[in-house]
Amino acid sequence: MSTYVYLQRFLTIAVVLLGFCFIVEAKPAWIQEKAPEVYVVKKGDTLWEIAGIYLKEPWRWIEIWDRNPNISNPHLIYPGDKILLSYDANGTPKLSLERGSKTPNAAYWEGGTRVVKLSPTIREGDAEGAIPTVPTRVIQPFFNRSQVISQAHVDFCPNVIALDEDHLVVGAGDRIYASKVDAHSATEMFSVFRVEKLYKDPKSNEVLGIEGLILGNAQVEFMGDPTSLILKQSYSEIRVGDKLIEPTREQVDAFFFPKAPDGDPTGQIISVFDGISQIGQYQVIVMTGGKNQLREVGDVLAVYQKQKDLPTRIRNKKETSYDFPALKIGRLVVFRVFDKVSYGLVMNATRPIYLKDEVGEP
Repeated sequence: MSTYVYLQRFLTIAVVLLGFCFIVEAKPAWIQEKAPEVYVVKKGDTLWEIAGIYLKEPWRWIEIWDRNPNISNPHLIYPGDKILLSYDANGTPKLSLERGSKTPNAAYWEGGTRVVKLSPTIREGDAEGAIPTVPTRVIQPFFNRSQVISQAHVDFCPNVIALDEDHLVVGAGDRIYASKVDAHSATEMFSVFRVEKLYKDPKSNEVLGIEGLILGNAQVEFMGDPTSLILKQSYSEIRVGDKLIEPTREQVDAFFFPKAPDGDPTGQIISVFDGISQIGQYQVIVMTGGKNQLREVGDVLAVYQKQKDLPTRIRNKKETSYDFPALKIGRLVVFRVFDKVSYGLVMNATRPIYLKDEVGEP
């Protein structure tokens, strides 16, 4: 065999190997080194946990998730489903879904016809049994038990002015009276609302909203001034001075994809529920910035903490304090957005988080 042929084969093999190296090198740095090709979803999993198995940057999930039109509700993932990792010729990763045999409402294509396997207990399109993005038990109370509204809205809300039989507190089934209610019908429902906290921007002192606790729901009995209402649900004791507010029609969903923020990601932590001073994993915080900054459910934000009062001590040199750069100490997910504030769930933290710590790009 001639030297030319040997050289030609050598160059061919070299080109193939070089191309393979480029493909390997093209693998994004934010893919986990040990990301499995197949992951079988288990009961108790969350989307955030699964994203962490594949991605160092979980907010990139939406970038590589394959919304397969041949699968019913590809945004819903059930225990038993398989998550598949693959790469195209350019090394671009893709995550796809394969329905498990026991998954409710599994859909597939057969002979050009879409076939849907319906479970007798779960209807087509039902989210029952699907894994949530984050632990539902933590965020569920903040979907229906709290609300942030403007000061003007609070001032407009009718007041509870008396309780039936002069009770000090009432519960479900009891009658309450409110200052004239602007009801469209005698069967209209209202939520009973108690003002809890005033939120202000720490930097500008602007009032951002009023935090209120939803105490229950009441149905109009007789319209007038006063208006009488019957409590249909009671989550907590209701007192004179509480207010009536229209029930929220906000669409709240526990199934969303983590993503990078499209709007202004900056803000500050201004409150934490449960009244604790040090904030850690799976605690709910309130931060500045809401719809006014194009914030959305699913936005992933980093928590930044500035080091203060860290004097340098160098022998024979006068003590000097410096303005140290902010450190990235945690990550949170936005799960509810109001006009000027948002609720976030802390997903991880390398050190305690405090009020006035800042949020920003993940």
